[in-house]
Amino acid sequence: MMRIDIQSSNHVVTLFCSGRLIYGVEAEMLRTMVQSRPEATIQINLSGVNAIDASGLGLLVELHSWAAATRRTLTLMDLSEPVWRMVILTKLCAALDISYSDVPILRADEGLDREEMIA
Repeated sequence: MMRIDIQSSNHVVTLFCSGRLIYGVEAEMLRTMVQSRPEATIQINLSGVNAIDASGLGLLVELHSWAAATRRTLTLMDLSEPVWRMVILTKLCAALDISYSDVPILRADEGLDREEMIA
């Protein structure tokens, strides 16, 4: 099961996810929560996610595309080790905006190559 806690202030919302981001209710719950938010800047904190599957990864890419299409900013924050491994394995680090609380946002359009982003 997945749990999502929400923190909102000054046009920025952070969704703190914990549990499993997998096919089914979990992925659909995150999709619904993100797409129902009115804020222009959305952060999804994945530090508490202990498992992710292809459906979860596909949802992250889908939400990134949805945010761009609706002129919003979506950032994945503090990826847990299982999520980070899957993002690297599937080479999605260049397609997603990823940040850690103490590191600036890594954006594919800033000219960093994949090795720089992974290192």
